[in-house]
Amino acid sequence: MKSFRARLVLSFTLLTAVVTALVAAWAYQSSAEALRDDTDRLLRDRAYVLSKSVTPMAMRLQPWMEAFLETDKTGLRVQVLDPDGAVLTQSANLTEALPLSSSAREASATNMSSFTETVKLKDGTSVRVASVPVTTYRDNRNTVIGFAQAAMPESTRDERLHAILMRLIGAVIAATLVAWLLATVLAKAWLRSVDAAAESAHRIGSGETLRERLFVPKDEDEVARLARAFNELLDKLEEAHGTQQRFLADASHELRTPLTVLRGEIEVALRRERPANEYREVLESSREEIERLTKLTENLLSLARSDAGESIATREPVDLVALCERVRDSLTAQAETKRIALTVDAPQPVWVNGDAVALERVCLNLVENAIRYSPAGESVMLRAMSEHDEAVLSVSDTGPGIGADHLPHLFERFYRVDKARSREHGGAGLGLAIVEALVKAHGGSVAVASTVGRGTTFMVRLPVA
Repeated sequence: MKSFRARLVLSFTLLTAVVTALVAAWAYQSSAEALRDDTDRLLRDRAYVLSKSVTPMAMRLQPWMEAFLETDKTGLRVQVLDPDGAVLTQSANLTEALPLSSSAREASATNMSSFTETVKLKDGTSVRVASVPVTTYRDNRNTVIGFAQAAMPESTRDERLHAILMRLIGAVIAATLVAWLLATVLAKAWLRSVDAAAESAHRIGSGETLRERLFVPKDEDEVARLARAFNELLDKLEEAHGTQQRFLADASHELRTPLTVLRGEIEVALRRERPANEYREVLESSREEIERLTKLTENLLSLARSDAGESIATREPVDLVALCERVRDSLTAQAETKRIALTVDAPQPVWVNGDAVALERVCLNLVENAIRYSPAGESVMLRAMSEHDEAVLSVSDTGPGIGADHLPHLFERFYRVDKARSREHGGAGLGLAIVEALVKAHGGSVAVASTVGRGTTFMVRLPVA
């Protein structure tokens, strides 16, 4: 059974049936005990009345006694025995003498009180019998001169119990049917908001836009939480869809530009015969565009791997100080070409757990950006230090700085502060996006602070090893 509504109705119905059945069982048991006690009390009362109605001189039933004891109405059987157990008198509806057991004789004679028991007659009928001694005051003491007995067949009590049982079974069935009908109606009302949400979700899924949102009811907390969670998911999907669309558009544009340049230069070169030096210039220009395409492709592949969670190949202890020194050594020639001083400020080792290649690329991208956009004669500083339970890697330059309106967008893919200068330097706006992706994959964060005319600082925070 897959329907939630059907499971809800069935669960509510079964719960009601079980609870009602348990109550009915308790009521039946209580009724059986109460009916038994009432029967015993009635028998004792009738036997006592009978014992007081007979006299030593007239140990027999008078016609008015049977009417008074209601033997015909209640099915009661009565009889009077002598001390030896012989029947002296009995009601008209008693066809077989009731036995007087030794236990009843002893208890009645000793305690001068009633004794109730269940006995079987010769025909196999079970009867409940109450025996009460008939006494007279003689020789300064009470003397037993006989026994008064009142009996009722067990079948009479069983018939009443059966009638009670049938009524209780009927009540359980009726309660179950009512619960089923009520659960069906309530489930339809309870799930109306869920049905509406499902229709809205289907409409959103089959439409061309993710801007529509589910209605959030105010008086249904559970459905409201579900609707809010789904709307939050739609917000993230819409944001991811927009990012993907922008990414595809920017990637297409970035790939189209060098391809267009390559095609144009080759077409111009093929229009007529040219000297070898002109062909060489075309080939060198084409090589630059191919290198730009190669770098762009590598960056796109890195971002794709990062999105797929594959940006970290291994995790091992990495010393950020040694990493900074390797990056400084590899970029010293590029820095000297622009007369930029590249230094490392790291007084002691700083260890983190991560992928050494990925972390080196983070540092390399930040330093390359600092060198690329810093004027000649400036300086770039790499720092590595520990702060509490974090390792901090910072790259600072004394360049022109970045405007405050650009800072929130620096880590967006294909975002460039100055598009013309970025193309001039061969940048595609992916370096900082790769930095952020790799840092997040290591469980860290990256931030930027910049003042126009005074320089920029990128700060990477990672968990210490």
